[in-house]
Amino acid sequence: MAYNFTAFMKDPDAPRPENPIHSTDGGKAHGFKGALIGGIHVYGWTCTAFMDLLGEAWLDRGWVEAAFRKPTYDGDRMAVSTDNEVFTVSNQAGETCIEGHFGLGRAPWFGDLSVTPWQAGLPAAENPPRLTLATAPAGKDLLPMTVSLSAAEHEAFVNDTLADDNPLYHGEHARCHPSWLAGRLIYLLHHSFDYGPAIHTRSHIQHLAPAAAVQVFTVTGHCRDAFERKGHHYIVNDGSIWSEDRTELVRLRHTAIFRLRSAASQPRA
Repeated sequence: MAYNFTAFMKDPDAPRPENPIHSTDGGKAHGFKGALIGGIHVYGWTCTAFMDLLGEAWLDRGWVEAAFRKPTYDGDRMAVSTDNEVFTVSNQAGETCIEGHFGLGRAPWFGDLSVTPWQAGLPAAENPPRLTLATAPAGKDLLPMTVSLSAAEHEAFVNDTLADDNPLYHGEHARCHPSWLAGRLIYLLHHSFDYGPAIHTRSHIQHLAPAAAVQVFTVTGHCRDAFERKGHHYIVNDGSIWSEDRTELVRLRHTAIFRLRSAASQPRA
């Protein structure tokens, strides 16, 4: 089965201090041809292919493992190909940008994810420390975070960021978009540390229960590891997203480069 979409971002030239790699100037400063579209957003468009094959059940108990191989830029024409539980996302040049596996039920790697029990959210760190290999909290829990999502905020994300017209994500009983959910673990790291530019490299995402869009979520997390590879500094975080009634909705792992090799020659803002 094949599914096609055109990747986009609103105003790629706009400064994005939180992660400059998502701006034209920031992307070019690190050797890319322009602003990189967030991997979580490209994942959000790719989810349509999983939904087409597996239906709404994928939002309740589906899983995906995705490796982000090449950057995606504004205007790229993307093709998603699926074969049983294998998928690839390629651009118009035929380059594989994302590849991985997906399915229903418990993922084969689910038991390897850290269990991070529900905790009440705490305020973000004041003057958060710079994330480095020395300050990364490997083996420790991350500061829990509370996130309130309103109907207007979710509608804006679905319409303006993804242009996703699936009726499941709209209306009074909207389901929370899987892209928004997956992004919360990224913001959890920002809740405790100052870092960037950063690039998402791999995700493991397991849906555990239906997630309504309009509610107050809690995000908990655990830093599995931080290491250097080929000059890049990586971090691996596990986490859970909880509903208002403390139901675990999603358990996931993100791997990201939090300090690019090219950042060594870049001045701090």
